[in-house]
Amino acid sequence: MDLVDPRLGSDFNKEEMIVAINVALLCCNVTSTARPTMSSVVSMLEGKAVVQELVSDPKAESVEIDAMRKHFQSYFGRGTSEKRIEMDQSTEGPWTASSTSAHYL
Repeated sequence: MDLVDPRLGSDFNKEEMIVAINVALLCCNVTSTARPTMSSVVSMLEGKAVVQELVSDPKAESVEIDAMRKHFQSYFGRGTSEKRIEMDQSTEGPWTASSTSAHYL
């Protein structure tokens, strides 16, 4: 199991790990309506609900990905110079994974 932290060695439940990986894959679905709700995710991880089968429709995903790509290209790539400046400014400064302002850290 290459996805497991090597520091765990063999000190983990493989069945639980497979469940966690399958739930994570469900949460990564391109189509938002195909993703499970948080309550479903918690229930699946707690073993209270069966892990849903991962259904992938490459054609539908391709259409969704193309639509997102076109949207972002039109907004960022081929838009006005004002939009390009906005994009340039948005990438400056430190990135954080928190909603807390750096001012308060």
